[in-house]
Amino acid sequence: MNAEYDSIALQYQQTKNSPLRRFVESYTLLDLIGDVSGLSVLDLACGDGFYTRKVKEQGAARVLGVDISPAMIGLAEEQERSQPLGIEYVCCDVQTMPDLGLFDLVIAAYLLHYAPGESQLVQMCERIAAHLRPGGRFVSLNENPRQSLEQYAGYTQYGFNKTAEAPLRDGSPITYWLVSGREMISFTAFFYDTGKYERVFGAAGLTMVQWHQLKLSEEGLVNHGPEYWKEYMNNPPVVGIECRR
Repeated sequence: MNAEYDSIALQYQQTKNSPLRRFVESYTLLDLIGDVSGLSVLDLACGDGFYTRKVKEQGAARVLGVDISPAMIGLAEEQERSQPLGIEYVCCDVQTMPDLGLFDLVIAAYLLHYAPGESQLVQMCERIAAHLRPGGRFVSLNENPRQSLEQYAGYTQYGFNKTAEAPLRDGSPITYWLVSGREMISFTAFFYDTGKYERVFGAAGLTMVQWHQLKLSEEGLVNHGPEYWKEYMNNPPVVGIECRR
């Protein structure tokens, strides 16, 4: 996984400026995260530190970002050097993440669906739970397991497409194609159904699982109009997840 993101780090960073990521992804995730004032936050799959910085700017006391890609961590550390916020970064695989302390909140914008098999998914969830204080929350954006293959279409206007081969089974690969400027970049995620996720969460000690639909900000609706968002919001490829230790 690190090789995929090492090769596209700068291009992937540029996609943060798209209307989709600004008015839906960021709006949804930050709404789910809520008030972080005084909290300790662990940002997994932090990439270039986009959300890591957001939660620190919104008042979190301690923020630590983790990513498997050295290139992504390099971008995050470069921003920290140019505009210091007191954020720490660690480059490692979440599956084998060392003990980094206990946190009030663990967040992950796109992590779990990169597990290529159930054992890797289990390891991720166990490491997440091990870093949460009792009662602490895990909040994530994730591949939407409720989509059928027939719904893997209609996203070209938003700058990406997703494809997979039938039938969809736990561990089935899903290819995402993103357009960044004139370049086409791709990466692979993996399908798991809701039951699989919830069983793995429960075994790791993550309970009170909630699935959250994406939200569109009023600014995004005004700027682009309802027709622009119709296909994406009626057929969301991504879903929010929230659970507690």
